[in-house]
Amino acid sequence: MFSQLASAVPRDHFHQLSGLIYAMIQKANRDYSKWLHDEGFLDGKKSFKFFCFSKLIPEKNAYVKAGNNDEMIVYTKDIATLYISSPVREIMQHLVDFLLLNREIRILNHNLIIQNAFAFIENFEDGEELFKCITPIVLSTRNDEHKTPFYLRAYQDPVQFGEFLTKNAREKFRIFSGKESEVNVIVDSGYVERVGRKSNIRINIVDDIEVFGSVVPVKISGTGEEIAFLYDTGLGEKNSLGMGMIEIAGKRF
Repeated sequence: MFSQLASAVPRDHFHQLSGLIYAMIQKANRDYSKWLHDEGFLDGKKSFKFFCFSKLIPEKNAYVKAGNNDEMIVYTKDIATLYISSPVREIMQHLVDFLLLNREIRILNHNLIIQNAFAFIENFEDGEELFKCITPIVLSTRNDEHKTPFYLRAYQDPVQFGEFLTKNAREKFRIFSGKESEVNVIVDSGYVERVGRKSNIRINIVDDIEVFGSVVPVKISGTGEEIAFLYDTGLGEKNSLGMGMIEIAGKRF
């Protein structure tokens, strides 16, 4: 989706974009939007939304950072791109229905004109595929030393990070499809060794909530169906807040 944009937006605007996506679905189907937001796909006490999205992506070299801690992004051209993905047909259909009837949206105190919208499907063969991150991959665990979730960092233990990613991927695929999965996700340890702590990203979701994510290449091994599912739904946690969106390595996004 390509949208006309003016001036500056916060560097971390995932929460606002998530709200925008629910609002777009609501315009097309109010009941479905409410169900997805309030319930979603349940597994015990866990709820999964099965959609993911990118930041507003400026054209190459068409932005500058601003603010005391580079917390703002100033667009030097009035255009940006937003990617939204989901393996759930209804979600994508409601977004298409919205786009067919609307050419303007409002977010971050800006009125955005929808100039173009494209839908595409990526097919995968059984085997393995290399991916890069569009947005950070978030994983957390709980232990006795932390009352709040402890966010894993890929640079601290890439093997463990891959194991947690694999467990998460298999769980999501089972809940979505009803089938057990043997998919594997492996972090590029060589990249992590070269980059180190720079792969770790702090993301401000809202004023009092921060998460930590890792921007690292990964290799996914499995069936074409499993790989396509993870490509559409995102890796790790908090996908419906934009975390864990991936793209095929070497492909421009």
